[in-house]
Amino acid sequence: MRVTEQQIRSEELKTAFLRHLPQRVKILVRRAERQHREGWDVNALLLLEAEFARLADAAGRYGLPEQAAPLQALAESLQPYVQGTALPDAAANDAIVQALDALHAPMGQAAMREFGARVEVPSATAPRDGADDPPAVNGYARMSTPPPDYWRTLGIVDEPAVQIVVAPAPVITAPVEAVAATPAAPVLAPEIALLGNAPALHDLALHLEHSGRAVAEFDAVEALIAALQTATPPRLLVVGPRALVALPLLAPALRHARLESGHRVTLLAVLEQDDLGARLDALRAGADHALPRTLGLHALLAQIEPLLKDETGDTPYRVLIVDDDAAQAAFAEVVLRKAGMQTRTVVEPLATLDELERFQPDLILMDINMPGADGLELTALIREREAFVSTPIVFLSGDPDADRQYAALDAGGDDFIAKPVRPKHLIAAVGNRVRRARAAAQRAQRAGVAGDALVERGVLFDRIARQLAARAGTAPSGALLLAEINDAPRLRERLGLGGFDRLQQQLAAWIATQTLPREVLTPFGPSAVLMFAPQRGEQALMAFAQDLAARINHERFEAAHAQPLAITAGVCGMGAGADPMALLGACERALDIARRSGVSVAGHGGQQNAGAQALSALLRKSLAEDSLHLAFQPLVPIAGLALAPRYQTLLRLRDARGGEHTATTLLPEAAASGLLPALDAWVLRRALAVLEARRKLGATLTLFVNQSFEVFRDVWQDGALQRELAAAALPAGSLVLEYRCEALRGNYAEAARCFETLRQRGLAVALAGINALTLAEPDFTALPLDYVKLAPELARDDQARAVAAAARARGALVIAPRVHDASTAAAFYAAGADLLQGNFVQEASAQLDYDFASHPA
Repeated sequence: MRVTEQQIRSEELKTAFLRHLPQRVKILVRRAERQHREGWDVNALLLLEAEFARLADAAGRYGLPEQAAPLQALAESLQPYVQGTALPDAAANDAIVQALDALHAPMGQAAMREFGARVEVPSATAPRDGADDPPAVNGYARMSTPPPDYWRTLGIVDEPAVQIVVAPAPVITAPVEAVAATPAAPVLAPEIALLGNAPALHDLALHLEHSGRAVAEFDAVEALIAALQTATPPRLLVVGPRALVALPLLAPALRHARLESGHRVTLLAVLEQDDLGARLDALRAGADHALPRTLGLHALLAQIEPLLKDETGDTPYRVLIVDDDAAQAAFAEVVLRKAGMQTRTVVEPLATLDELERFQPDLILMDINMPGADGLELTALIREREAFVSTPIVFLSGDPDADRQYAALDAGGDDFIAKPVRPKHLIAAVGNRVRRARAAAQRAQRAGVAGDALVERGVLFDRIARQLAARAGTAPSGALLLAEINDAPRLRERLGLGGFDRLQQQLAAWIATQTLPREVLTPFGPSAVLMFAPQRGEQALMAFAQDLAARINHERFEAAHAQPLAITAGVCGMGAGADPMALLGACERALDIARRSGVSVAGHGGQQNAGAQALSALLRKSLAEDSLHLAFQPLVPIAGLALAPRYQTLLRLRDARGGEHTATTLLPEAAASGLLPALDAWVLRRALAVLEARRKLGATLTLFVNQSFEVFRDVWQDGALQRELAAAALPAGSLVLEYRCEALRGNYAEAARCFETLRQRGLAVALAGINALTLAEPDFTALPLDYVKLAPELARDDQARAVAAAARARGALVIAPRVHDASTAAAFYAAGADLLQGNFVQEASAQLDYDFASHPA
């Protein structure tokens, strides 16, 4: 049977489709599962449905029903929500999860079986004798197996089959239809490659795909290295925080790609935190840029967009070569032209100025010692022309005189290269200078004319840096404002990623209409706007922010579908930091104070005082409105010890923005505000109510309640509280009052009398923070205690067993606190603790639902 060229091409594309399918499906399933866990996004839903439908259609056309069926089922499960306006509910989520489950292992196994049946990888060393080839027709040999590298003629990367198992092949997200649409369509190389499995990278991929970029996601560094070794490597590599350890492995392939490819390959490292050491490590390993993921998606996209632009723009780099030595000029011209640059040579130095106007070079490569006018004199003349003040001038000379070289740079030169020079060095020096010059010109252009407020993030930080430098040694004027859209996650889910981005841009544009001259702002992070006001102080900018927060509720933004918005803002003066990043951190801290305090604006200068005042007011209001609440954490007995259910009560307070304050922050503020007695009494009353309710249900329960010994008498002078306790008629020991050991030091005699009074009222007493030094203190043994809670550090102390034994000898049960891992639990168990408390057992919650019978410690 004659094998036609069309059949060969069709089979090759079918095999390429099978090669890419398992990893492509894996990436899509991972995204869908993340959407299921964290909430569906409109744009993500649309992209997923379209991708699954394309893959299902391609699998059907290639005659692969085993692969097509589950893909089609999942696409159909998403279609109602793509066509309608509602997002999947709980029932729909269950159906989608079932469809996702059908895509896991069976899909990969089916594709690999089909791929293995169709692809035979010939030995690289075995000679072809042609015995199995069909006979020649009209003098042309017909082959059932394509010749080596034939796949490359179709634009398909030729990868050995073993790489599919060891390191999955790159997954091309945007141009899947290029594989599936028609048999003749080539497989396009990805423009952007993402390495790692971080959520920030998945969000980045969705945005880039949505903007039409060809994106490939890699799970293994070996696959990315293989992509770099192709004829058309990705233009941009983005390495996630968890994959940064692979940078040393990437470095050799990256260097090779930069030398051999026809375009620049840029590496962006995304760091877990904004750490200078991590940035330096990334840059030393070959990264061109290193940014923390905490900047947010918008800032990452803003950084990536300029990196994707062709470094030559729409035209190649233009280099004017000025050298009276024709041979040397020819050498430089050949080297630079081979690197894709346009060159113009001037061997008569005095003709340079006229050639500048005609050629408009990006860079001037000039000799120093020339007749008529040397390089220093020419540089001075060039710099007199406004159009060429910033044009890079690089001297290429064999003059060994160091003073002469310094004089050339002092005259206005940007760099000096000594002859003889290696071609790679010349290309790199010229290319880097032009690239930076063009980037600076583009940044200046984007900054706009004077008075334009909306700028890019880099421009804004440049303005801040200049303001700081201009006032070195004095307190600089100006302030920063960071305004965040309230309820951003809900809005992003309702509007989609693209819609929310438009809303953020519209908010920035609205604020820009109200700024003063020289003030600039930019969309910042996933849901904020950052503004720099060089002429306003912190208090003036806070007043401006409060005015914005008051008026924004009356504005209607098209991207928000005319729904009202609210913002929260943090402000800091220029004295809050020595560099732009430090100032940004101060602004973020002020914003956090505003969030937690439930106010619209907070400033850095008075944030400690303002935050404390806001928390005090919130605490006072919550006590008056009875809006505090308790969380409960079980105290679980060691296996074999039969004890009734016991829970530690933990104080909680939610602010207006949903933030939760714990006793760690509430107690110091309550003490400073004189609210500690009222707070302790509230906790006691709430615990009594819980115990009474459980008793009516026939349940036995013991609650531990934290109290402050400093206000003991203030609390128990409340006759109403004593009457409530007596009326409750609780079983003896069901309410345990816990005090801190350090509050009793030097006053054990009084504490012993107070504790005895409590026990006479049917209450039990616990003392927390006990260690070996506590046991050795005078009068400690006189304290009547029912429970002893060990100091947490005893988990790593050899004296833990002795402390626990001494406590048990007094008839007290021993509690091991803050047990958050198995090693701590084992240490306290070995020390002889009776009860364990901590997240290792169960995290605190509002429910009293721990199964003590089935889950002893």
